[in-house]
Amino acid sequence: MIRSMTGYGRGQLEIDGDSVIVELKSVNHKYRKLYLHISDELSALEPKINGLLKEGIGRGRVNYSLKIKSKEEQGVKVKVNKGIAKEYIDSLQNLQNEFNLAGELEVGLLLQFSDILEVEEVDKDIEEIWPKVKRVTQEALNKLTEMKSREGEELFTDFIHRLEMIKELVNKIEDRIPKMVTEHKAKLQDRINELLNNIDVGIEEERLTTEVAIIADKSNVTEEIVRIKSHLEQFRETLDLDIEKPVGRKLDFIAQEMHREINTIGSKISDSEVSSYIIDLKSEVDKIREQVQNIE
Repeated sequence: MIRSMTGYGRGQLEIDGDSVIVELKSVNHKYRKLYLHISDELSALEPKINGLLKEGIGRGRVNYSLKIKSKEEQGVKVKVNKGIAKEYIDSLQNLQNEFNLAGELEVGLLLQFSDILEVEEVDKDIEEIWPKVKRVTQEALNKLTEMKSREGEELFTDFIHRLEMIKELVNKIEDRIPKMVTEHKAKLQDRINELLNNIDVGIEEERLTTEVAIIADKSNVTEEIVRIKSHLEQFRETLDLDIEKPVGRKLDFIAQEMHREINTIGSKISDSEVSSYIIDLKSEVDKIREQVQNIE
């Protein structure tokens, strides 16, 4: 069953003091474009996240957001440089002894020297975090797919309705052509009679038949009609494909081919009734092409 490219999915997990939140937003795009919004410390997860998303998303522009919040924020660690601290203490004690300075060495004094304490960022354990991220990402992906599938069902119903309308209009054109040739023959005969204006000049039936045959040949759109019907069947079969592969681009191509055949018919046939059918056909195919742009 077809799927839309538009959708939203969210997953959240509270475990081991961590809150993992993933959001997925998908919109139309000719190809598959994945944009990951994660912190630098989690950048090592990008290849794994990309691989997981590619398994479930065939086409579309997708924005992926990952946030991890810990109850105990331990993003940094303070380290004491004991060697430098000892040098400061020894130097201060020597100054105090040499110049008979009063007072005592205190921690507050040592903290004025910025190189005694060093702040280090604590890297997250990627291997430990990945199972949590994977679980939440899959949850968000499932919800995104579910939403896209629901929209796909609505589009499927709309496509079936429009395919039936196109088929009906094509049948009307097909039925109209023989009547149109007969009418052309009658009009041609009337025109000839009018021009001769009762002059006693005979018109060979064979010549008249030849002229009508020429008109019929110019209006012959049998091949175009056959191809349109074939495209309708291909479109319907593609809609029914029970696979997890993108079909939007194929549907778009088939719709373009239908539009091309309709234009050809319109250029070959000069008839007000057929022209009306052609306008309706173009309208329905244009609506299909517009909707196809949202199919994965």
